[in-house]
Amino acid sequence: MTESWLSEVRQRLARDWPERPALRGPDGSSTPLRSAAVLVPLYPRDGHLVTLFTRRTDLVEHHKGQISFPGGVAEDEDANLWSTAVREAEEEIGIPAAGVRLLGALPKAVTLAGFEISPFVGAIPYPMDFRRQEGEVAEILEIPVSYLMNPQVVEERPVKWKGRDVQTLVFHYRGHAIWGATARILSDLPISWKS
Repeated sequence: MTESWLSEVRQRLARDWPERPALRGPDGSSTPLRSAAVLVPLYPRDGHLVTLFTRRTDLVEHHKGQISFPGGVAEDEDANLWSTAVREAEEEIGIPAAGVRLLGALPKAVTLAGFEISPFVGAIPYPMDFRRQEGEVAEILEIPVSYLMNPQVVEERPVKWKGRDVQTLVFHYRGHAIWGATARILSDLPISWKS
């Protein structure tokens, strides 16, 4: 895979996104949402474009055991939400913040737990040794983007969350279910090719 994938991803992300309703809290109210950011990391491996997810431990406060992109809550020392995304990716799985190249952003998503997530797409160096933060990250999943864009691996169905059914997209990968805000972010990713 040549470096041309970088400019192709940038071009696909530099687009007008469809008008969406105002972001609201999980209960439909306009209560303040907590700002968070995630990194959608991309890198070429074995002729495929690959992205990373983390499976969260059961020790974290929010989204226990769920699959997500690396990221977290904005902190006062973060210059902006891009800084939040790369800081969290470095803390959670060891991607050096200085080595991530910003390719673009995706539309914001709201979680059931009341977070407004700003997703940033970035090229990361590869190969690299990922280090997971033991108390927060149970597992790192490396998945080819072309696999996730196959319509046969995604469905829309209810998922149990805090005792109630929530209708969501669900992406399936080797026994894992990627749903909720992460699935919405993934469905916005405007790439689906193999090199």
